[in-house]
Amino acid sequence: MAVRWVELRETTMDGVPVRWLVGRRDLGLTVLAGAAGLDTPATWAHSIELADPGPWLAGGELLLTTGLRLPADPAAQRRYVAGLVGAGVAALGFGTGLTYDPVPPALVQAAEAAGLPLVEVPLPTPFVAVTRALMERLAELRYEDAVRAARSQPRMTRAVLRGGPSAVVRELAVAAGGSVLLFGPDGALRTAYPTAAAGAAVGADLPAGHAAQSAVHSGPHGTAAAQPVQVGRRSHGRLVLLVERPLSATDHLLLGHAASLLALDAEKTPRLRAERHRLNGLLLGLLLDTDLPAAADLLAEAGLPAGPGLRLLALAPGPGGDPHTVLAAAGARAEAAGLPRFGAVRDGLAVLLLPGGEAAGEAGAERVRALAGGARAGLSGPHGPEGVRTAWQEARSAVAAAGDGGLVRHESLAGSALTAAPETRAVLLGLARARIGPLAAHDAAHGTELLPSLRAFLEHHGQWEAAAASLGVHRHTLRTRIDRARAVLGTDLDSAHVRAELLMALTVWPPGATGP
Repeated sequence: MAVRWVELRETTMDGVPVRWLVGRRDLGLTVLAGAAGLDTPATWAHSIELADPGPWLAGGELLLTTGLRLPADPAAQRRYVAGLVGAGVAALGFGTGLTYDPVPPALVQAAEAAGLPLVEVPLPTPFVAVTRALMERLAELRYEDAVRAARSQPRMTRAVLRGGPSAVVRELAVAAGGSVLLFGPDGALRTAYPTAAAGAAVGADLPAGHAAQSAVHSGPHGTAAAQPVQVGRRSHGRLVLLVERPLSATDHLLLGHAASLLALDAEKTPRLRAERHRLNGLLLGLLLDTDLPAAADLLAEAGLPAGPGLRLLALAPGPGGDPHTVLAAAGARAEAAGLPRFGAVRDGLAVLLLPGGEAAGEAGAERVRALAGGARAGLSGPHGPEGVRTAWQEARSAVAAAGDGGLVRHESLAGSALTAAPETRAVLLGLARARIGPLAAHDAAHGTELLPSLRAFLEHHGQWEAAAASLGVHRHTLRTRIDRARAVLGTDLDSAHVRAELLMALTVWPPGATGP
């Protein structure tokens, strides 16, 4: 979809939607025409009694009149409305009870046809009350915008220091309530938040002639603003902001601030970026080994919000693979997703520390799989900064239970956590060879089915009917098999401790194994 871009300053709009004024019950305004245009922002309120006020208007006004100089001729009234529309008036407020009561029908019809909001101002409501309400709301909005800018600019500055371009793009999108796309000097999309699909085409349509200047396109679906990312004559690309509303002055300020930060970041040497990643990795390594009292402060200072939802992602390299290579690839994907890069290698695994909320729900699982990039992955449960060591144990257990290219969450290990942990699994395998191996060997030698019968018996808590039904045999047949298994193993199957030990051994016994 081709769009027409113009200089950014030409389409900046700050104002109060006429709908907001109509919603003020104390003003008693009534919409008579142009309801479809009630979202038009009014930037000023102006009371004027002229037959042709157009030359004295700048556009965007809520024009207030009692119709004192309004021509009585319907054709002249239509021309009056046309003049207001041509001057860019946001809305017409007509005071009744003095010159006219009600509002002339021809004026109403003309406003409706032109899409100009026409509201009746009743006699008890002075024009000054309407003006005061609009001006006070404008002041509130500008104060809110100033606060938004004051809070957002430091966040973006911290983001570029700790998370790079993706983090800045994310902060700008959150602050402006829209989508942000960063294009490289070659026009290729580098990163976007929350998604590139929403506006990549609009950003790509920006003409090459605008590479060194700001530009904007406003349409029925919102505004797309572009800002060059450059230092002197050296271009590092363009930053595009997409919002479903007109731009405010604060949007301009934040867009320009973000573009400047990105330009400065692009000028940084790769060595500085690599040093930041190294320091983050050292901090994560300390947290894996030691309970640091100031963990929350250290993480926050390094650019990772230390909320209660921190998780560890453990990634296992494939056969013959290098965990450092896996970590480098996963770290690059984290940066591209706007996440701070916190990674380390421990016990042959690549480990990433993820901020709270990134791994929550189905969407979070997809994000984690994208970070894993096909590697076998285990994800810990959520923890605070003081629980990183616990998260590490959980992530190790989860990755041990994961299949090739799969992701296992620690929460899903209920009932199998012991078998997933490498240390306990090794112990259980030794137990299985001693306890289960003789039974498997007997089945292989005599063609019996003592091992599956014992498994069914144990998994059904010794309930003969249920266990026999699961095997498809009579309960007397199952009793005979269990008595034979008891003799082969030389154990007391009436003991709850023995049954529990055998069941744990069975959970790690390799399928199809025929002996110790």
